[in-house]
Amino acid sequence: MQVVWGAHPAPLTVREVVEGLRGSRKSAYTTIQTVMGILARKGALTFEPGPARAHHYRARWSRDETTSSMTADFVARLFGGSVRPLVAELLEHESLSRSELEELKLRIESQLAGESAEDER
Repeated sequence: MQVVWGAHPAPLTVREVVEGLRGSRKSAYTTIQTVMGILARKGALTFEPGPARAHHYRARWSRDETTSSMTADFVARLFGGSVRPLVAELLEHESLSRSELEELKLRIESQLAGESAEDER
């Protein structure tokens, strides 16, 4: 999906996605073709037939839309819809740098400030 989003709005063939992945990971053409077919069946990609039987794929949803939807689904399925255990798990088992922790702190403080402003109304 990273390669497809990077090409937005131009559609890509499987071969172009394989070439776009070179350097970051080694994946067989057939593996990428299978994954792209699955993503198309699930609605994440659309495709149009192209010349020489090569389909041209494009993302149906933006990176932000996909991330938001997948995160909500993940939290619902693994954590019963509660974000707190997810955050606790990440803090306990992931190595976060001081700057990452500071950024998270600022985001939390911003959320709290927004809630305080709404409570005053």
